[in-house]
Amino acid sequence: MDVASRRRPRYVCTSRRRAFTEPRCAHLDGPSIEAFVGQAFCAAIAPAQLDTLDEVLAQRQRERQRLETYQQPQVSHARFAATLARRRYEHVDPAYRLAAAELEREWDDRLRALRQAEEAAERFAHEPGESTLTPEIHDQLLHLSQCLPELWPSPQLSHSQRKALLRRLIARVLVKRLAPDRVEVKIIWVSGHCSEGIVIPPVLHQHHVTGYNTMVERTRQLWAEGYADLHIAEVLSREGFRSARCARVVAKTVVKRRHRQHWVSPSHQHRLPDKIDAQWTIRGLAGELGVEWGWVYNRIRNGCLREPEIRRQPPYGNYRIRDDAALLARLRAEVTRSRRVRSNALTEPLPPDGGASLAHPVEGESRIPSRAMTSRTNPISKDAKSDV
Repeated sequence: MDVASRRRPRYVCTSRRRAFTEPRCAHLDGPSIEAFVGQAFCAAIAPAQLDTLDEVLAQRQRERQRLETYQQPQVSHARFAATLARRRYEHVDPAYRLAAAELEREWDDRLRALRQAEEAAERFAHEPGESTLTPEIHDQLLHLSQCLPELWPSPQLSHSQRKALLRRLIARVLVKRLAPDRVEVKIIWVSGHCSEGIVIPPVLHQHHVTGYNTMVERTRQLWAEGYADLHIAEVLSREGFRSARCARVVAKTVVKRRHRQHWVSPSHQHRLPDKIDAQWTIRGLAGELGVEWGWVYNRIRNGCLREPEIRRQPPYGNYRIRDDAALLARLRAEVTRSRRVRSNALTEPLPPDGGASLAHPVEGESRIPSRAMTSRTNPISKDAKSDV
């Protein structure tokens, strides 16, 4: 497989694409697989594991020597049998055609057996010898086992150094994608033993995560019970769910799932209606008065609206304003007064100090909300600015 290095390294199989111009057959995340292999390597160089590896390699070396002593007698026996069959065929009387045909067939079988024995011996001779851990390498790995787990992910080890270490103990690494977010990794050690595991790489979309439908249903249950997004994310993480690119569920994932399913959060359910339990919300009161939401919040901050006219509704702290005719009349008068003050401030000529007096807010008005409302919501102020 080739390595495609962009922002995040990936292992890409391009053989089918080069040979048959077909799409890539594999496209796997690199860091997650490398982390799994690195953890397995660090565990393998523990002192107990190294002693076991020495025993296994010594046993395989003895097995190879036994097979090597077995191959040569096999070739010699096959060659002797073929020679004996040839002599029998050469000494037969040609008048006995049936006997000659049988001896010729036997000679062919012996020659075929000789050729197979020679090919097997040749293949065995060309096979690479069993890897061994020399005392020097054993001592080096034993020393590394104490500091390598902390050193492995650090930038002090280069990629070439990590590869050189891995090749000491690992023969091959086989990967197979089982699902969009599941990769089976099989490590073949130099001893011939295998280590297998499942790697969970990050994916692009949340619906590619295993158990997506179950997570959505569980999110709906928690949302129906009135939990906030952050609490839902914590519960899902404890239950083993995860986000597409994170090992746990984050609140942003819950928000996206709710928006996709059109599930409004309990907090917004209390903010969006105009009235709840015969009391005004900020949205409803602003619409009734014909002002922006910020105007109502400004009156709350300035103390124009206070208890018992207004209160905060638990558990989300949303404001509720009493539906009272006298209160509405007072607020409408306040709206009229504030609009008159802004209109007069825009039509008056600038004082000699260059308009510094306009920097002082009207009594009961906040500096920042007044400027924001004048610049964003008052078309008269925009026209006046354009005429200056």
